[in-house]
Amino acid sequence: MPVRLLAALFLLVLPAGATPFPHALLDQVLRTHVDAAGRVDYAALKQNPALLDTYLDSLGQCSPHRQPGRFPTPRHELAYWINAYNALVLRGVVDGYPVSRVDELGGIEVFFRQRLHTLGGEQLTLDQLESQIIRPEYRDPRIHFALNCGALGCPALLNRAYTGEALDSLLDSRARHFAADSSQVHLDLQAGKLLLSQVLNWYGEDFTRWFPTTAAAPPAPTLVDYLLLYLPQDQAARWRQHPGLEIVFSEYDWTLNDRPPLLK
Repeated sequence: MPVRLLAALFLLVLPAGATPFPHALLDQVLRTHVDAAGRVDYAALKQNPALLDTYLDSLGQCSPHRQPGRFPTPRHELAYWINAYNALVLRGVVDGYPVSRVDELGGIEVFFRQRLHTLGGEQLTLDQLESQIIRPEYRDPRIHFALNCGALGCPALLNRAYTGEALDSLLDSRARHFAADSSQVHLDLQAGKLLLSQVLNWYGEDFTRWFPTTAAAPPAPTLVDYLLLYLPQDQAARWRQHPGLEIVFSEYDWTLNDRPPLLK
């Protein structure tokens, strides 16, 4: 019996709340097709999308909104929404592949704000998923280091699925990875500037208004204060030695995060 049919039958007979929603299928897809740098072998995934499609089928039938009993904690809910976003982007790229840029997939407006996807029977665009569910319901700026839009300008895609049990440690790890990535965060002392990812500009208020309560927050936290939480210690020390530097946000790179041919 085909894998997708087995999964569908399993979901139909499983009582709501019987087991936490599984992400093992997506985990297998990511471990197989995504390397440690977050580059995706889209050509191979396009040739063999069965596991991804089976996982997307399960997302279409179940969500924290539709079957809350299968999501024991808010962490399990958020892991679902992050995985859903990343899986839908993968499928969207595969549908249009080969392309060299995300903005070639019908345009940014269509890909993120018009194309509908089914999650737990609910029709949502990628933008609605991020801006109406993930951000306002969970108020965790670290999600910006976990969501991946398929472009090199985006924080790198993790090559494993998020789970409720490991969510906090994984989000902390992705925040540290982002802060240490010189293509996203760079102190240019010669120019006297901080060169930062456009992601930090687009969602700047999230990092200050949802500053973690577990950290010693300054009275009016800034974007720099937030990044200092995750920078390597040596870099953080250099930043503190040069306060007040001009912040420059880099141009966003919509080049597809495709794995270079020689690495496939």
